[in-house]
Amino acid sequence: MNSSSVQNTVDFEAIRNELELSENPLNSAALSKRLKQKSGKAFKPTLDDEVRVGRIYSWGRDLYWDRNPRVMARERLLRVTARELMTADPLNQRVRSESPKINKNVVSEIRKDLVREGALREVAQRGPKSRAKVIVNLSNPRPYLESEIGGLLKEFGIERSTERIRALLEPAEPQPQVEVQTGAGPDLREIAETMLAAINRIASEPGTTVTFYRLRQQPALASVPKPTFDKAALLLRQDRKAELAVHDHAARLPQSEQDELVTDGLGNYYVSIYTR
Repeated sequence: MNSSSVQNTVDFEAIRNELELSENPLNSAALSKRLKQKSGKAFKPTLDDEVRVGRIYSWGRDLYWDRNPRVMARERLLRVTARELMTADPLNQRVRSESPKINKNVVSEIRKDLVREGALREVAQRGPKSRAKVIVNLSNPRPYLESEIGGLLKEFGIERSTERIRALLEPAEPQPQVEVQTGAGPDLREIAETMLAAINRIASEPGTTVTFYRLRQQPALASVPKPTFDKAALLLRQDRKAELAVHDHAARLPQSEQDELVTDGLGNYYVSIYTR
């Protein structure tokens, strides 16, 4: 710590622990109170130092958290676009307004990054008049396909329910089945149910993403071996109880960071999970 924070004796791990326990970003006054420091104003330089070295993250002028707002913006953008078809401005507003709120400029930058990376695409919808482009999730394009197929059919005087169109888009082959073990100790399905309960407990509301890094910190899951943990997450998806958010550039991450993700062993990596 530098001279500006000499009066604060708290170390980084104590700061990190308090931020991990918090369900939302904390300001310097709240953190200094939890850590029994003299004042929030005196403690702020210490927190700003930790932000500068990348060990915690700024969520505003005087808000701090152990979670990266850019990573969370990415997760939200991929989750929302996998479920709904929206143009850029309403999508940005939806993503930034979820709790905790993310700076609108951060959301806009990450959306543009995802478009450049090829995870999202801006596409004009069908119709005789020019329309604003919608944002399509290329890993989960169903909202766009449902809209386009329905519109195309209507042009030829054919009406089909959304349910029938969705059935048309169901995968021709079932997803690989996750083998459920039985025998001594908790079986895979029990671990999956424990994971689901943890997700529901942590998530601020249904559909909110929870990172696998955070799930692994839960006492009931901390001792689960990584291969079993990964299979439990995949089982929840197979049982249609949850969806997994893809990490689209996991191959470029260091091995230590890849190990914090869930993988299906087929080259796909997932950073977070949310209930259906």
